[in-house]
Amino acid sequence: MFLKTLVGIIPLGVFATAIAQTDVSGTWMLNGPGTESEVLLTEEGKRLQDDYELLEDDPSLYCTPASSSRIWANPGAPIKIEQTDTSILISYELFDLRREIPLGDESALSNQPSTQNLNGTFFSEMGSSFASYDGERLIIESRNHAYGYIRTSRGIPQAPSTTAIEVLEVEGDILHITHTYIDESIFEKPLVLEYFLRRADDTVLNVYDCTEANYNWFDELNAN
Repeated sequence: MFLKTLVGIIPLGVFATAIAQTDVSGTWMLNGPGTESEVLLTEEGKRLQDDYELLEDDPSLYCTPASSSRIWANPGAPIKIEQTDTSILISYELFDLRREIPLGDESALSNQPSTQNLNGTFFSEMGSSFASYDGERLIIESRNHAYGYIRTSRGIPQAPSTTAIEVLEVEGDILHITHTYIDESIFEKPLVLEYFLRRADDTVLNVYDCTEANYNWFDELNAN
């Protein structure tokens, strides 16, 4: 049986925790820009995008993650993944985010966001998540998102009705992530993003200690 009503391509079995599991533990760095499928927005999606002003509405200006895809795809920011018997722990240097995802099926999903920063502030823009293994793949499903932006440069939106599926696979020293966003109110078909991260286990996560609008590209834009 397949989860066709949700994503159309992922078997239901991936949401049952399996004995076999892939080893995604370690520290990783973005390795190139990745890829993106065609963005087909509904009228509501276009409305949300049209209302977006980069230098006013980007949540990153206020030390808030715009979405999980925005955080995965940040160049130069290390990400550490730890696996336990009960959860997946992901530490992002960007904004000092700490994401704790329970292993299990849909019953493990909480109404509380899975991500907080070192000060204990929770961020629903990252969603509430649960994870499971499917052989050599780690599957993370996230729901209960706040409004945010999958791509902040173009204002590609997410909404409370958005479901996100992250599929993590390791090939050698490369972590491959396929990130699918599903929301019929915003997208005419699911939006699929792919990232490639290289292993960087000798890299230390520094404290980001974000203050409003303190990240480099914002300063560079204003300088121009």
